[in-house]
Amino acid sequence: MRQRGVALGTRYNPPFTPSTSVQASFEWNFQARGFGGYLPPGTHGDYTWHIEDAAGNVFDTPPQAYIVEDRSEQWQTLAKENITVHWHAGDPSFGNAVINRALAARDFLTEQLGVQDSDPLEIYIYADAQEFFGSLPAFTPEWTGGRMFPDYGVIMINFAPDRLDWGLRATSHELSHAILHAKIRGMVGELSLPHWLDEGLAVYNETNDHAPDEQFQDSFQTALRRNSFIPLRKIQDRFPTDPDQAELAYAESYSVIKFMMDEYGSSQFAELLNVYQKGALPDEAIVQVYGMNQDQLENAWRKKIGAPERAITSLGLPTIAPHPTFEISSPLGDVTPTPLPSPTVEPTTVSFSDMPVSAPSVPASFPNVPTTSMCGGTLAFIGLLLVSRLKKIK
Repeated sequence: MRQRGVALGTRYNPPFTPSTSVQASFEWNFQARGFGGYLPPGTHGDYTWHIEDAAGNVFDTPPQAYIVEDRSEQWQTLAKENITVHWHAGDPSFGNAVINRALAARDFLTEQLGVQDSDPLEIYIYADAQEFFGSLPAFTPEWTGGRMFPDYGVIMINFAPDRLDWGLRATSHELSHAILHAKIRGMVGELSLPHWLDEGLAVYNETNDHAPDEQFQDSFQTALRRNSFIPLRKIQDRFPTDPDQAELAYAESYSVIKFMMDEYGSSQFAELLNVYQKGALPDEAIVQVYGMNQDQLENAWRKKIGAPERAITSLGLPTIAPHPTFEISSPLGDVTPTPLPSPTVEPTTVSFSDMPVSAPSVPASFPNVPTTSMCGGTLAFIGLLLVSRLKKIK
């Protein structure tokens, strides 16, 4: 089974009774990892059956396309330049506003930072918290406002037309994550850039003028007065779980990114992303591009905003070992199997139907918090069924 042309790391062996005529089926369970696992709406790809008999004959069926749909809503759809927006509340002007903001956010990443993006993105806008959480994976945190799935090219956000201003920021935020993660993860797997940089850039790109998000300003100004900013190294891997500290982490990360853009320019920041793409560790890339480590960068930023410099045990630059770059020696192509003369196979079919699920629990209030790439919440799943059947193998 493949998604967006990338092979999945698992295969499934459905039970069957050996015979001259065999029927087998596999039901994809969105709630059980061992029998499929969660897939967001909009996921698409193809799958095949691999058949072997006792005599050692092998046959692979032609790829069959599939797409995961959320049939709980009557979706309106608008597509422009490889971005598709789906929404179920609001008129066409609502969808236009969302897709235009998404295109503007992508243009900034492409034109100013050189982050080229050619993969399609599907954006689903839910106007109801219960339906939103019902379409997310289990144990999604209750404060979640949006979720992005870069491996599948899918973004899911919860906002109604009366929260359009916040929703447009959330759209840009999640799109920035999706495109940046696809770039950095494309060659070396997991992201190597610091979490504060990832989140700070997403907040910076929420509007065309890169203005600060008002919900962070109180936290930022309080920390400036009290000199209580979080050291960048402490938010290098993750943000605090405490809501107040998490809000400060977002505010601080945005401010550092704005400082880097204003002080050193977007071209230098673009080079930093290129170095991270090659697999550099957090300090390695910053030293290579800016000539200082995270601690020194933090103190340069503190000086700029009028905060006292933070005492650091050692300001010596780390010794950077030579770091190899990675590239794929040759493209991976699809292998077209040669059919064996003996078996005859009817084409496999994919059908989707709604699966009844229990109503998810939804938080009594939905706090207006920033969306992130790591979101979570209550027990809920997309009610979809993927079934394929292979018949009459002789």
